[in-house]
Amino acid sequence: MTRLRIAIIVIVLVLLAVLAACLPWFLKLRAELPPAHEIANFRAPASTRVFDCKNRLVYEFFQEKRRPVQLDAIPQYLLDAVIAVEDKRFYSHWGIDLIRIPGVLWGFLRRPGGIRGTSTITQQLARSMFLTYHRKIRRKVKEMILAIELERHYSKEEILQMYLNQIWFGGSIYGVEAAAENYFGKHVSGLSLTECATLAAMLANPAIYSPYYHPERLLRRRNFFLRKLHETNNISKEQLGKAIKEPLEVKPQVSGPNEAPYFIEEIRRYLLDHYGPDFVYRSGAVIYTTLDLDVQHAANKAVEDRISRIEKDYRLKKSRSWYDSVIAVDTTLGSPEYLQGALVAIEAKTGYIRAMVGGRNFSQSEYNRATQAKRQTGSAFKPFLYTAAIDNGFTPADIMVDSTIELQIQGQPLYRPRNYDHKLLGPVTLRRALALSRNLVAVRLIARIGPELVTRYANLMGIREKLLPVYSLALGSVEVPLIDMTAAFCTLANGGVRIKPLLITSISDSRGFTIEENRPETQPVIGKATAYIVTSMLQSVIDEGTGTAIRHLGYSGPAGGKTGTTDDYTDAWFIGYSPSLCCGVWVGYDRKKTIFRGATGGGIAAPIWACFMKQVKPDSSERFGVPRDIVTVPICEQSGKLATPWCPRVRYEVFIKGTEPTVPCPLHSLPIPAKHDSFKRPAQIPQGR
Repeated sequence: MTRLRIAIIVIVLVLLAVLAACLPWFLKLRAELPPAHEIANFRAPASTRVFDCKNRLVYEFFQEKRRPVQLDAIPQYLLDAVIAVEDKRFYSHWGIDLIRIPGVLWGFLRRPGGIRGTSTITQQLARSMFLTYHRKIRRKVKEMILAIELERHYSKEEILQMYLNQIWFGGSIYGVEAAAENYFGKHVSGLSLTECATLAAMLANPAIYSPYYHPERLLRRRNFFLRKLHETNNISKEQLGKAIKEPLEVKPQVSGPNEAPYFIEEIRRYLLDHYGPDFVYRSGAVIYTTLDLDVQHAANKAVEDRISRIEKDYRLKKSRSWYDSVIAVDTTLGSPEYLQGALVAIEAKTGYIRAMVGGRNFSQSEYNRATQAKRQTGSAFKPFLYTAAIDNGFTPADIMVDSTIELQIQGQPLYRPRNYDHKLLGPVTLRRALALSRNLVAVRLIARIGPELVTRYANLMGIREKLLPVYSLALGSVEVPLIDMTAAFCTLANGGVRIKPLLITSISDSRGFTIEENRPETQPVIGKATAYIVTSMLQSVIDEGTGTAIRHLGYSGPAGGKTGTTDDYTDAWFIGYSPSLCCGVWVGYDRKKTIFRGATGGGIAAPIWACFMKQVKPDSSERFGVPRDIVTVPICEQSGKLATPWCPRVRYEVFIKGTEPTVPCPLHSLPIPAKHDSFKRPAQIPQGR
């Protein structure tokens, strides 16, 4: 008995000595681990999802693609399968399964370099939350310490929920919800018995048990899990027999393209600027945007189809395809050499950006030509000049002479503008001058009202650039991004009310609380009557002017717009709008060079607009609303005065009440020999009245 007591005392003393010797090492390891409050408040990173205006998922930002779910959303089959194989004593241990300890020691003695297959679910959770996956005894001890801490702070149900939301399922997929969507195309709550067993089988090593690279291996392991479920009385023998016979069925491994990469990049930059990287990549927030994937698809197709056709017809350097990343890049500029295009579509009443194309291949160039590129606008700028003129007493029927003009500007060479076609039409109405984009008339007009007034109106309507008040402004010498031009034209479509372009409608955090909400921001800046008259004049651009390609291509809805072409054919523009949707198109090279001789806005940008609008199909019953103070009067197109029965060319023109002509045409006061009865055959009435 004395010897036994001595032996016990010796053993106790040895154990105490070992513990005393290990205590500093243990305390050092504990100091390297996160504090208790960090363990208690841990939240796994979750993906931030971006939805379009119809609640369709567009994109996800993530470090780990994860969508946390509650435990009651996870099928019981999956819970039972995981516990049966991974940790059958899960509900009885306190983080460490003491029955496994001998196996741990034996495994370490056999393989001192590593330990495997010995962790409880709580230990696995601790490892995935805070530790590395290196199989070392030091990491194993840390894992055990953290497991005990987790058991202190969380219930078994909470630990199991955290584990199933945290665990890796291959690639960037984390958690059972993301895995169910990735592999089966459904929520985890909708998984069948065999699908639950498949996910459980992947837990040990998703790379080894990949359904895409090792399906036979995964099938065998899935059936092993099914048998375990039967052994633990969680499924019947009949269920087992039926489940084992089922093939391994998962979604095809397809990585769909991001249809709106430039739009998404604008969203990412905004979120980084306002909320920081942790919010973007870890928060699990939900971003509701103004994008419409259907409209975006139409925009992508219109830009690519028409530019590919231009490349083919004029033998230009080609882009291989919309998503092909193997495309020639200009190494001196760091940008693609091939022809680029950009498109922005904005809902006129709300400012919601429904589509954005910033280039032809985001993988080759992230440079957004819709928002970042500032290019000369050419004649697409003229509506701001005409808006200023109409709002300050001019009318569409006013006559101005299309003839040569020279302007002497102090300290500068003599300014001698010219028309695109080098022709002179003589006296023309302002409507016809805008429809045919007569440069000399535009310069005469800006000389009459002053360039300072034009800059003021352009800025009021939505151009954010600081504009120099120079006469060449009338011909679009200013450099402006496409999104500003499109937003400014929205002011006309919206009856003189400026609207701020919006990308995001609201942002919710991971708990569903709204943290940002954006509503349309409007400001009346010009009169409704002025906006209507300029719109009517821009309808003539499409119906009888430089934008007639739109009608030839089959778009028949009410619309106004303006073409733009710069010197040397380096930039081609068309900005146009229906009563509900405003769309801007730009075509050109990143490096300013000639597209080809004769590449006009009406020839290559307007067709993109037409193809896009035909696909989007705005409501054909829409009309531009006519303000109460608008009157329609027949005028002679040669004099701009009230038409007489003898005027050869008559148009029913629109005026702000009080500005309409009251004097009969002085040029045609007597009958003329030719058969011209303009009142029997009135001239074309502008559409959309």
